[in-house]
Amino acid sequence: PMLPIDIDSVKGFLDKTEGEALYQLALTAAKLGPCLEIGSYCGKSTVYLATACQLYNSVLFAVDHHRGSEE
Repeated sequence: PMLPIDIDSVKGFLDKTEGEALYQLALTAAKLGPCLEIGSYCGKSTVYLATACQLYNSVLFAVDHHRGSEE
């Protein structure tokens, strides 16, 4: 399935190949229940994971403690 947005427009450093691998893993995990992402930073990986969760009517919890600048 296609992502609901243009993933290149989402800020972040995640490589597209790694994002697609996360998506595939999340498809498997979302069948079992809610998913958890620790370290979501700008949210690029969150888009991949949440899209997979959405297909199975599952939930993604994304947690990041970052409060400072990007540097």
